[in-house]
Amino acid sequence: MNTQYFSITPQDAWFFRDGRPYNHRESNQFGVQSVFPPPARTLTGGLRAALARANGWDGKPGGWPSNITNCLGDGPNNLGKLQFTGPFLIREKEGSGSEALWPIPRHLLGCTHEGHWKPSAFLQPDEKETETDNGRCRLPRVLLPAGQRPDGLKPAGTAWITTPGLTTILAGKNPQAEMIHQQHTLWKFESRVGLQRDAATLNVGEGDLYSPIYVRLCRKVGLGVGLEGLPNNMNGLPSIFPFGGESRLAQAESWHGNPLPNCPPNNAFIPDGNGVVRFIVVLLTHGRFRDPAPLLSSRAKIISACVDKPQLIGGWDSLKNEPLPLEPFHPAGSVWFCEAPAAELPNILAQHGKWLGEYSAHGFGQIAIGLWPSNQTLQK
Repeated sequence: MNTQYFSITPQDAWFFRDGRPYNHRESNQFGVQSVFPPPARTLTGGLRAALARANGWDGKPGGWPSNITNCLGDGPNNLGKLQFTGPFLIREKEGSGSEALWPIPRHLLGCTHEGHWKPSAFLQPDEKETETDNGRCRLPRVLLPAGQRPDGLKPAGTAWITTPGLTTILAGKNPQAEMIHQQHTLWKFESRVGLQRDAATLNVGEGDLYSPIYVRLCRKVGLGVGLEGLPNNMNGLPSIFPFGGESRLAQAESWHGNPLPNCPPNNAFIPDGNGVVRFIVVLLTHGRFRDPAPLLSSRAKIISACVDKPQLIGGWDSLKNEPLPLEPFHPAGSVWFCEAPAAELPNILAQHGKWLGEYSAHGFGQIAIGLWPSNQTLQK
């Protein structure tokens, strides 16, 4: 089945909580900042509920009818026939058209000049091993074009990059600065004050005041998601549906672009004298696995990595009316430097754009395959 892509925008603003408790009359109700983009499980939960309503569910607790669960699944981690892509961002371009945005891979470095971050270098595994608390390993080192100094280099942080820009990075080349968009140009946070009232008396009491921090998307920016596996005899995603905290409304529109970057061609991966090819694995969405290399090939191995601290992600089980346990995930933008025998390359490249690890039907663990950056690729 073909994947349907959607651009989802808020009618006002959204609130997506993280895994910490946020309950009525508890002390932690002030300055609670929304998570954005929402975790894949939060996104798919809202979309599945909207699809269930569109196909006859009355919205009452107690589960969905069997004709719905056969396709949409039953429970927080049984998604039936569905496979999701994302989340990613969609931004309208100046003039016409739109483009997908992804978190920037963490092996790309740059400098900030006049408030703008400009890419200029990569990290790659050092040829020498270093003694660490995990044993001897090849830590990442800075790879610079000839004549450039490493002063002020740092990762892009929370910036995002266009799909063509990500394709450029996968080819081992520096993307153009205009392909990169800082977070503040995509969404902003705004504080709000809420008051919980008794439904019968409309009175308020101690602990009824709370202060969430909502997220408001900038103009011409949407939340992107892909949906695959919905049968033709079922109604599709409604144009308006509740989404996120306080059931704020979201609007869904079909998007006809391709969000996934291109993988370098097979002949770009040149074996060394021992018949070994080098490649990188870039995580497009948060992923839950220990080591991506054996998931790609039993003969692949990790040489080094650029990975940020784990993100704890939970969720909500609406059938049991209780939170899901928090679990650590590798954050999107993580990069692993890998090696494998050249004979394994076709099978490895075939997994470009696929999903690795647990909860993959939600969209977790989607990967892209690329080249190790080198002096040769930087000069091209």
